[in-house]
Amino acid sequence: MNLKYILLSLLLALSTLLQAQQTIEIKDISTGKPVLNATVEVDKIATTTNSEGKFTLTSVKLKLIITHISYETYTLTSSETEDALKKGVIYLYPVSAVMLNPVTIYSVKGKSADQKIKLENGDWVQHDAGQIINQIPGFSVIRKSGAFGFDPVFRGLKNEQLNIVTDGALTAAAACPNRMDPSVSQVLASQIDQIEVMKGPHSFRYGPAMGAVINFKSPEPEFSEKQKVAGRVNAGYESNGEVYRTEGLVAFQTKKVQLSAIGSYSKGHDYKDGRDSVMPSDFSRASAGITAGFKINAANIVQLSATRNFARTTDFPTLPMDLLSDDTWMIQAQYRKKAEHKWYSQWHTQVYTSFVDHKMGNKYRSASVNTLAGTDATTSTAGGRSELTLTRRKALIFAGADLKIEKKEGDRIRQVKTGPMAGKTFIDSVWQNSSVFNSGFFGEWHQLLKQYKLSVSGRLDFVTGNADAPSSKFSKQYPDPNNSDINFSISAGISRQWNKNWQTGLWLGRGTRSASISERYINSLPIGTDPYEMLGNPQLKPETNNQADLSVVFKSRKTQIHFNGFAAVISDYITSFINPAIAPRFGAPGVRQYTNTDKATLYGFEFNWQQEWIPAISHQFTFAYTHGKNNDLDKPLPEISPADARFRIESKLWKEKISLYLTYRYSFKQDRIADDYGEKITSSFSTLDLGIRTQLLKNLQFSLAVNNLFNKAYREHLNRYINSTTPLNAAGRSLIAMFSYKF
Repeated sequence: MNLKYILLSLLLALSTLLQAQQTIEIKDISTGKPVLNATVEVDKIATTTNSEGKFTLTSVKLKLIITHISYETYTLTSSETEDALKKGVIYLYPVSAVMLNPVTIYSVKGKSADQKIKLENGDWVQHDAGQIINQIPGFSVIRKSGAFGFDPVFRGLKNEQLNIVTDGALTAAAACPNRMDPSVSQVLASQIDQIEVMKGPHSFRYGPAMGAVINFKSPEPEFSEKQKVAGRVNAGYESNGEVYRTEGLVAFQTKKVQLSAIGSYSKGHDYKDGRDSVMPSDFSRASAGITAGFKINAANIVQLSATRNFARTTDFPTLPMDLLSDDTWMIQAQYRKKAEHKWYSQWHTQVYTSFVDHKMGNKYRSASVNTLAGTDATTSTAGGRSELTLTRRKALIFAGADLKIEKKEGDRIRQVKTGPMAGKTFIDSVWQNSSVFNSGFFGEWHQLLKQYKLSVSGRLDFVTGNADAPSSKFSKQYPDPNNSDINFSISAGISRQWNKNWQTGLWLGRGTRSASISERYINSLPIGTDPYEMLGNPQLKPETNNQADLSVVFKSRKTQIHFNGFAAVISDYITSFINPAIAPRFGAPGVRQYTNTDKATLYGFEFNWQQEWIPAISHQFTFAYTHGKNNDLDKPLPEISPADARFRIESKLWKEKISLYLTYRYSFKQDRIADDYGEKITSSFSTLDLGIRTQLLKNLQFSLAVNNLFNKAYREHLNRYINSTTPLNAAGRSLIAMFSYKF
């Protein structure tokens, strides 16, 4: 009898112990993925979550305090702990990106988390990612074509002043001297899940950062316990210009493998502006891509991707030539290792390469030209990066190194048709077989200091530029075309979440970048805003942006307000001046030579206010303004967009199966122009867009919109001119239909 009581007591004790030692999983509320290395403080004793985001409780009635450098601190009362045990999971909210750096994340497709801003549905069907970027406050695009090659400008900074990458590394360099094919145009929008915009010179993980880093992020591979096939088909049509867009994806998933294939094709014709004037805008664009993810084990994942882009017969009416063909390969391999119980938490290594073969010419304008000209240019970019992540209880550290090699070559061929030189052919070197080699080391540290978060980022770059085949005239101007730089960049910031609603942050940064291949080696081609020939300068000093960013964020259950003000002083600003001592070679009015100016200043702000009035109605208001000045000349900097305000109101009806929206935009007059660069005043304008989006069936979505409802005729300030008096105006009224089906 005594033995029975002893055994029963032991069983009861064991049962009580097993009930007390229960496991809870901690997950990210926006992604549903486990949160590793979160600190869980239980009765003043701390433990951490394992590689599966789990920890074990020894008692159910305890107060919990959960902290992680990347998430908001979460405190649970004993009753809330008991409730969490029943559910088996606790969800953490990521800290607003502004708390680590002045970063904003834009969700291209899928549901967006609270700290992300969702862009338009169907953006992944766009044939040029620059069209998507143009939606973001503070951004505008330079248009030399009505349909393709939209080159982003942010806060008055452009070209290589912006670092544009995919997954933190992959990029393609423009082969066209006139940037018909900027790197953003090579991004396959249908492969992108989010756009991460790191404003200013404050984060150097992905390369030199002077004006901003734009990181297009692909979705991470997803695996399934059972074999699974999924996909989507999208199609769209715009009436003004008869633009057709199609896009499709098919994916196959298993426990260890994910394979997907993506294809898209778009084609359009000339469109009409609000005055029924025809804007040359023919284009043809196609892309195909494959991605593969391999789960070696729970800690090791390999990803491979390859994208092939095609562009054909695209009108560039503001340039001397049109795009004849553009063929691009972009290839990348990534290896990610997650570590548990080691001194580091993740090791991420990637290598990439890209090739661009670009042909342009004026053969479709041969009836109106005296010289038949064409350029065949190629670029190659190769590189890689390796980064270690260290996650501590109150610190997050990134450290690594990267490498980028960019090469450009190509010739312009001119065949004279009329006059005394008729029949002669001239060959001019465009890029002079030039290259830029950039190797760098970087580090970034985020630290919790009670109520504050400290962020420090730094970078050291070694940059070398070479011209393997300089022309004789270029060599006379610059006997030594090679140059090397050592650049140092650093930023520090501090932020605080004052209470549940208010956050503020202040960052001071110094970002340095060396001159690009165009700025170093362009060989007497008109690639600016005016018809002057541009002459490179291999002896340019690196330009440095010294910038302060102030962020103020208010968040409540139904309202989000973001204000980001900035002020920048750029030393050794790379610009150009008309040099009368150099004679033009090809009939231009003169020669512009790249040079450094002592100082330029920029300041402005972006404001974003989102609010849900009632569950069925929400609105978003954005306002952006930038002021730029060349202090040496006491003149405005060129290509600064005017102040821009946008208001969008959206109503979701019938359990969110029907969505109606209205978007109003007002662009202010821009009369602060760089007249020494041939800029012209742009009048103010306003537009109104209406749309409806329906999802009556689970996987089927249809949308219909009218853009520029009142058929206004207007010119964006950064649109180039077709000739001295004819601007490249924006499209007039257009009916847009979009269809999307997922399976």
